Amino acid sequence: MSQWEALAIILLIMALGDILSKVSKGKLPSALVIVLCFVIGYWTILPGDLITTSGISTGVYNICSYFLIANMATSIPLAEMKRQWKTIIVAVMAVAGICALGLTVGILIFGKLLVFSTISGFAGGSGALMVIQEVSQRIGAEEIVIMALICGNVQTLIGYPLTGVVLRREARRMEMLCDSGKLSLLEAAKENDYGWKPFVWFQQFSSPAVLLFKLGIVTLLSGWLSELTGGAISGLIFALILGFLGSLCGFLEPNILAKAKCDGFCFTFLLAYLFSLFSAVTPSLFVTYFVKILILAVIVTLGMAIAALICSKIFGGEFTFDMCMGICFTCYHGFPVNVALTKEAIEAVVSDEEKRAVISSHMLPKMLVGGFTSVTFVSVALANVIAPFLAALY
Repeated sequence: MSQWEALAIILLIMALGDILSKVSKGKLPSALVIVLCFVIGYWTILPGDLITTSGISTGVYNICSYFLIANMATSIPLAEMKRQWKTIIVAVMAVAGICALGLTVGILIFGKLLVFSTISGFAGGSGALMVIQEVSQRIGAEEIVIMALICGNVQTLIGYPLTGVVLRREARRMEMLCDSGKLSLLEAAKENDYGWKPFVWFQQFSSPAVLLFKLGIVTLLSGWLSELTGGAISGLIFALILGFLGSLCGFLEPNILAKAKCDGFCFTFLLAYLFSLFSAVTPSLFVTYFVKILILAVIVTLGMAIAALICSKIFGGEFTFDMCMGICFTCYHGFPVNVALTKEAIEAVVSDEEKRAVISSHMLPKMLVGGFTSVTFVSVALANVIAPFLAALY
């Protein structure tokens, strides 16, 4: 098989996942389609060295992961984050609930390896997965990433439908408040002009090469800082921190990777590389992992429900159990799925366009900030904390 044939097959699988997800309106997650295509393909007709043949190497994966992590940090709506401090607490409490049951009940049932490999994935997703992959490369244990990848698919199977349920109930409650005149349109938080003037001035040079150069600087500094800690802190953690600080001072533009027109390229190749690891998984091993992780998902979801109940009692008001549970579920899908599911829930319940706008102004910011908190920050930090314990098992 030639390089171009291998690359065409990989891109066909990735495209098929997106197409089926769009046709099914998200009910069939693209990641699940891609996983099944790769897994069944490797069990039947696809060669085990498909990714290597295509030219998607470990080096390409590393570039994509660091760029994507730094980019995630630049996409945070700072003004909205400040206003939604209660939402941030709910999201952090969700991760605490996941850890509380996962690291106790989960370990008692399934042992440390399975739980340590998946717990940060349950708390977030792609960002945590990159840290776990970095650990697996260092210690030579691909099964860690395989479990984390299966975790990502299991949580979408649970998270998508349950998020829809709680958000539809919340939308109905808010519609009744609209009818009674107790709910009005919430204006979006205004972003203040910020940044160091030389950096802001330099933003006029925003060609793809310049934008990627800036990300390259962040990646370089992240690697150096990680080396200074002896690898105790992942370079991806520093990329996240420097990405946020770089955005804050104006060195990095918001959503810089999208402006460089490289976000789709990076994300596609990153996922393709990760899913290639399923080439070493046998059918029996896949089913065993899937069943165990599905049960673990039920356990940690219960932990999130407890956290949501506590937060709804503490905050009250707009932070009902359903709204808190919706925020908690952002751990399972993050942006942009959290926004899509929120819009879908509101449109399914509310027919009046004016009411939809009012309800969206209250629900969407909470879901957006909840996703940024769990997926972008907390889960990545949790993965870095878990990493040495995971490495110690080998």
